[in-house]
Amino acid sequence: MAEDTDTPGTQDLLDKADSVIHGFRRLSEYGEYGPTSSLSDVSIKHPLRSKEDLFTELHSSLLPLLKQHIDSLSQALKSPDKLRQDPVPILELILEIQPKLAQNLDQISHAVNHIIPVGGPEPNPATDQDLKEFKAYRLRGLANSMQERLKQSIGSLFHDSRLMIQGLQLPRERSPASIGYPSYELNCSIDRAIRWSKASELNLLSGHWQEALGKMNEALGDLLFVVNPDNQEISRPVAQLAQAFIPLLRLIILFFKKNLKLALTKEHVQLFTGMSTEKLVLFERLAEDIAEVIFGLVFRLEENDTEDPLSTSQYLIREVKSLYPLFQSVLLLLNLYIVPLFPDSSPSSSPVYFKSWLVIWYTLFFQATNKTIKASQLFEQNHV
Repeated sequence: MAEDTDTPGTQDLLDKADSVIHGFRRLSEYGEYGPTSSLSDVSIKHPLRSKEDLFTELHSSLLPLLKQHIDSLSQALKSPDKLRQDPVPILELILEIQPKLAQNLDQISHAVNHIIPVGGPEPNPATDQDLKEFKAYRLRGLANSMQERLKQSIGSLFHDSRLMIQGLQLPRERSPASIGYPSYELNCSIDRAIRWSKASELNLLSGHWQEALGKMNEALGDLLFVVNPDNQEISRPVAQLAQAFIPLLRLIILFFKKNLKLALTKEHVQLFTGMSTEKLVLFERLAEDIAEVIFGLVFRLEENDTEDPLSTSQYLIREVKSLYPLFQSVLLLLNLYIVPLFPDSSPSSSPVYFKSWLVIWYTLFFQATNKTIKASQLFEQNHV
């Protein structure tokens, strides 16, 4: 930026830069405090509406519009060099974007504060199965997305944007580089909020099951390394014992993949299940608990402990048996609340087909667990 502030052109540039900086300071307040005082004006323009309407507006128009404004801002500040070479058109564009952002953020805050009142009562997690999109399960996820992650991302983006404009007065090497990463983070936060606003409950559950599946795939890789004949760090007795666990682990991974394919990521499935928040959270936790058991089993085998076979055997048997109640709970929830959601139009995903598949799978699972228990007992007997 030119140092001579007496010329009309330079003064105009300084005034525009100051206005943009002030605008970003005000916008940053949304990341710290939520809506500004202009929220009351928005409420007057948009009288009280039903929560259902506000929910729909949030994910169908308000949040997508925020993405558009953020993309416009990111494009405007994409090139620090262009900003330095010809700042006036960029500053003028930003001055057009800022009031649109302010209005959009006020409308979003208005909607969220009506859907999820801060400090307001939460639906009873044990009995909210009929509340559809207003179950505590979804409201908690939406609150975390909107009132924490989104606010933080908004504050970071507008803070860094302000620093870029202030950097016009600094030497090139000292000015901030770009807002690429904070704008990416904010877009991710918006996508997450949209997902919690409109995704089906099964889709929301899928994240935890996919994460658990990833852990078990990793555990299977570790287990295959244990049984690898070229692995000189593992004794042959432990490798033979570990071999007995491979069918069990493969079966459990198959179960998770089948659920994710036929249920948790199924298109055109009903938005809501008959599960209460307590049961939805239980379904999430069961996936995590199963993955933790598998991780513990493989880790114990990796320890290559032949000095205390009794302890190793008892641990493995106890952990394998702990899988029974976990899968019984999963199967109960599946049969009661998820399988009935499947359409009869496709033979490969009908309720009858999936129930039959679950029966066959559990039979194989029971056989595989028995083999691991017998292998653990044999390992103990041969090394006492």
